[in-house]
Formats: sequence, C-alpha cells, structure tokens
Amino acid sequence: MRLLWQGALAAVVATALSGCNDIEVCGSRQETPLGADGGNYRCSTAEDCPRSSRVSVCVTDVSPQQECVKCEETICTKVIPEACN
Repeated sequence: MRLLWQGALAAVVATALSGCNDIEVCGSRQETPLGADGGNYRCSTAEDCPRSSRVSVCVTDVSPQQECVKCEETICTKVIPEACN
C-alpha cells in the first residue's frame, strides 16, 4: 500500500513540475518571420505584422493558447504555443 501511495505522489509531483495545465500549453517558442527579401518585418504595433486570418495579435506576455503575433523592438515576432508532453 505504501508503494502505491508513493507512486501516486510521484506522478502528481511529476505533472506539477512539467508545467502542464488544463489548456495543455506548457510554454511557447518565438519565430521571426522573414519577408520576401529575407529581412525582418518591421513594425510599430503588432497590427503592422503580417498574419493569416486565423492568427491573432498577442494581448499578454504569457504563453498563448493559440499562435499570435507581436511587435517586439520594432520587429514582428510570431509566438507559437508548445503542447505539454
């Protein structure tokens, strides 16, 4: 019985340490999209950045649930959420 309890406790601790949450997003990575000339897209606000109709503008600095774009130091950046493993 004690081994079973220790195993359950270890599983709970491992899940907590992995960063998983109820939306299954554990972080994000950032990419800088390149223009046709190979250079960065420049921006003053995130709305200046190129994006498809399904990609939104990032509204917070936390890991998003869906891909979004932001303007960081006058360069467009795409933020891509990463699923928990």
